[in-house]
Amino acid sequence: MPRIIFFSPPADVINGGIKYLFRMVETLSGFGHDAVVIEEFERRPVWFPSTVPIVGQSALEPRADQIYVLPEDQTHMLTPFRDWPQRKVVYCQNHFYSTYRLGDLQDYADYGVAHILCSSQTIAAHARMRHPRLKAHIIPYSIDTAMFRPAAKHDRIAFMPRKRSVEAAFIRDTFRFQYPQFRSWQWQELNNLGENDIARAMSEAKVFLSLSRLEGFGLTPLEAMAAGCVVAGFTGIGGREYATDANGFWAAEDDFPACVAHIAAAVELCNRDAAAREAHAAACRKTIANYTPEIFVRAVKDAWTGILA
Repeated sequence: MPRIIFFSPPADVINGGIKYLFRMVETLSGFGHDAVVIEEFERRPVWFPSTVPIVGQSALEPRADQIYVLPEDQTHMLTPFRDWPQRKVVYCQNHFYSTYRLGDLQDYADYGVAHILCSSQTIAAHARMRHPRLKAHIIPYSIDTAMFRPAAKHDRIAFMPRKRSVEAAFIRDTFRFQYPQFRSWQWQELNNLGENDIARAMSEAKVFLSLSRLEGFGLTPLEAMAAGCVVAGFTGIGGREYATDANGFWAAEDDFPACVAHIAAAVELCNRDAAAREAHAAACRKTIANYTPEIFVRAVKDAWTGILA
């Protein structure tokens, strides 16, 4: 049985991609595979729980009985391993970041990569176009509805400004000016928080402002839906896979006037009758049903059955 080694970015950084890298390793371990994570300093994430084995760079040596799984945004790592005998897989969670230092080679196959794991249909479509010699496998994210679930709600708008900090300030100020009737609503910035704290904040907020930008998928808005928030804002492009008029108030990319108006519409929905709120919540539940832990586990099993065949 080959050892499957996943290369992780610095594990002390709060990044949803790292979380799902670790979850895939956990899933493979649960199937009985020898799967580990390599992290430069052998650090373990502290913002979500995980017990997967961590190894350091001493594990790096040319061995045919290993499989390397490399993140899409670290393409410079493909060059030194190009002639190593390991089978190589790319785990792509954001295709927008997949061309850094790719150089003039045709595609990942020139580095000896035969398979690419994709976190969304959007990423898989790009992979089939840009890396046609690779086999693309879709492994959708999953929403932990035991963690992300509604609690007692407050007149509060939660938001993550990491990818749109300037836009966040602009949108918030414009909303305050244009809709003075909602100035009593609180704004809560979710920044550098652990998974449990984010889930708790979402569970208590009525509205979530999506500031997604250049996303391969956009997981956070779905987690907000599961936590009972009315979501308004941007899809980040990747979120178009699940965004509908029924499950959120979505603005076109960088259409800030529309985004501000959609926040107001989300607030107004929270103040409407129970039937309107329940219809929206039902649409959100229907969306989330496409991203369950069971679907994730089954997709991991199917993809790796093909890779290891």
